[in-house]
Amino acid sequence: MSRPDPCCSPCGSDLVSRAFPKNKSSRHKVAPTGAARRCLLGLSLALLSACSSPLIKPGAQTVDGLALRTPQSWSDLGFRGQRLWTRDGASLNALRIYTDIQPGEHVFRARLRGEQDEGARFRAGLSSIEIGELIVEGLRASGLSNVVARDLRPASLNGRSGFRAELGFDTSAGLHYRGLLLAEGNDGTLSFLLYTAPAEFYFERDRATVESIFDSLAR
Repeated sequence: MSRPDPCCSPCGSDLVSRAFPKNKSSRHKVAPTGAARRCLLGLSLALLSACSSPLIKPGAQTVDGLALRTPQSWSDLGFRGQRLWTRDGASLNALRIYTDIQPGEHVFRARLRGEQDEGARFRAGLSSIEIGELIVEGLRASGLSNVVARDLRPASLNGRSGFRAELGFDTSAGLHYRGLLLAEGNDGTLSFLLYTAPAEFYFERDRATVESIFDSLAR
């Protein structure tokens, strides 16, 4: 049984649906009254309290069986097998760490909705190219557009043969995002790290940090 993505809660927002800004009509907006402002403030504080998360400190870490090193600190909004690390919020930078996705599961451990999600269902024995296509399809099915994977090349993840790739896609609000992917599916399950951030600033700012994490997993 699949577990809900922690990013679908108010604390995060799923990369497959809610992590990215969306176009919203400005019609019929009403300025909040003083009482409404106080209510909204209270709700915001409650959500911030609910979203308190462990701090991942720089250095060596073992994350769901993966031994890695991070040169930067992160907040962890996820749970075992489905981590979400972020520095500034999931819509600005998100490093998702998925481990041991089983054959038949959705690539992002989302609920399967029948035939429309068949293209995002993991199957054992997929090649690196097919796994890349699987992740692209999972992103595309979520409503993201112009999803592409490029520069696919061999790499290691936790001692197993896998691959790296770069991603690009657009949100419904027209913002362009870039991503880095490290994945392997050689043991019959799928594990991968996926970093996404707006292309204009945040992607390049943290690119070296994420690539350092990827490098640490090659040992």
